[in-house]
Amino acid sequence: MHNFAIFDMDGTIIDSMPAWKNMWSEYLKSQGVEPPKNVKDCIINKTLKETSRYFVDKYGFNKTHEEVMHEFHELMAEKYYQGFPPKRGVVKYLDDLHCCGVKTCVVTATAENLAQACLQKNGLWDLFDFVISCEKIGKSKAHPDAYNSACLRFKSKPHETVVFEDAPYAARTAKSAGYYTVGIFDEYYDAYTDEMRGFCDDFIESFETVSRKF
Repeated sequence: MHNFAIFDMDGTIIDSMPAWKNMWSEYLKSQGVEPPKNVKDCIINKTLKETSRYFVDKYGFNKTHEEVMHEFHELMAEKYYQGFPPKRGVVKYLDDLHCCGVKTCVVTATAENLAQACLQKNGLWDLFDFVISCEKIGKSKAHPDAYNSACLRFKSKPHETVVFEDAPYAARTAKSAGYYTVGIFDEYYDAYTDEMRGFCDDFIESFETVSRKF
């Protein structure tokens, strides 16, 4: 069993991806654009920065991608402060890890203030040793920097550390960087389930049915 575990937040430990799915359409409508039915499929493996650039380029918005990213955050901020429910079984799973002496943290692409508000709202904040935001690191999960920063704080090495991720691109990054990678099922990425099973070290449908500590 590994003694260190890194958890993604959105779609892995909290059920926030349906809100993100709706947000893309909500944003386009706010800009006077009728969202295509496949809007999620067009951006599903893109980072937030890549999505903002895609929207600016495709729809010709008269604003920078940084401004679009800020508007994404504005649309989602209230929802994070209200909190999202934890994924099924995750609280018990985290409690079990702590009982086994496993150190845990969150590495998230969400802004640090929103992540903290959401985790505190749902009583999850104290279940982790620390939280790292990619925003503060300055690199998305297309790069291993945020995971490596967590390792430095743990004083662990990648092969000693488990990464739990629902997003295929982020899971690939972790796997390529030498982490033991566990794919987590989320409906947002359901079309990528077989792909995730293929390259992750393990894959789980729900924390509710998992007893392994990896």
